[in-house]
Amino acid sequence: LPRPPVQLVAWHGPVEQLFVHPLVLRPRLAFTNDPLGRGFADYFITAREFGRILDQLWRNGWTLVDPRRVAADDVRVPPGRKPLVLQEDDVNYYAYFNGRGLASRLVVAPDGTVKAEYDGHLTDDDVVPMTDAEVALHPEFSADGAKGLLAVTAYEGFFGEHNLKDPAARHRLESLVAALDASGWVIASHTYGHINLSADSLSVIARDTSRWKAAAQGLLGAVNILVYPFGARPDPAARKLLRAAGFTVQYDIDVRPARWKEDGVVMMSRRHVDGYAFANPTAMAPFFSVRTVRDPLRP
Repeated sequence: LPRPPVQLVAWHGPVEQLFVHPLVLRPRLAFTNDPLGRGFADYFITAREFGRILDQLWRNGWTLVDPRRVAADDVRVPPGRKPLVLQEDDVNYYAYFNGRGLASRLVVAPDGTVKAEYDGHLTDDDVVPMTDAEVALHPEFSADGAKGLLAVTAYEGFFGEHNLKDPAARHRLESLVAALDASGWVIASHTYGHINLSADSLSVIARDTSRWKAAAQGLLGAVNILVYPFGARPDPAARKLLRAAGFTVQYDIDVRPARWKEDGVVMMSRRHVDGYAFANPTAMAPFFSVRTVRDPLRP
């Protein structure tokens, strides 16, 4: 029998937002004792950790909400539950992931679901398929069909499709974007080249923004959300430039939830979930227990 629709009530108050990077599927390949391996340990989490985090978020009363609703101050959740925006940065599956135990791209499986590809095989061990599965298991874990926000750069293509001049790759990407949109995922810009918006000049930011929009044109649909790389806030002139380019919602990084308006932009903050965050279990305690989610293969 079909499940009855989830009942929702208006939420008035701050909305927590958490972000991760693409997941480590094979920790022994990622967490090596070299600069890249230490970077993975600092900034990434494993699929095992993410699965446990999702389960604890559900059990601790959190419900996924659409970031566009948060920006519009129109958030609804099931009675007694708390809203949460889930985000994933750099959903590009960069070349430096190769051989390091991370997936290589997102694809639409023959059954129409979104999966990750690892070593030539499809897997559910990645942010999108794992979140989709958790929502399917617990409908109250999502309000209004929301899943999360996927922030992408463009200097190596999108979602693991690196050659956007290839018609087959563009077709796969168009199918993927349609599947993500239909299943409640929202796409954001993370700038073209993962630039530092607080340090780079206005001309560099303008050029980078033009390149991102040119790459995304006709592939990603309308995108009005920008996620600052490194959480680095642009100055007012750069923020206005980005607003004029259509990015009416912009995100920084902070240890507390925030939403405010500045220079015609809705500004919001989100927290990082990674090795550094695991070093501060108290800050993560409202969401999950670091001790119980930690992967035994993490350094």
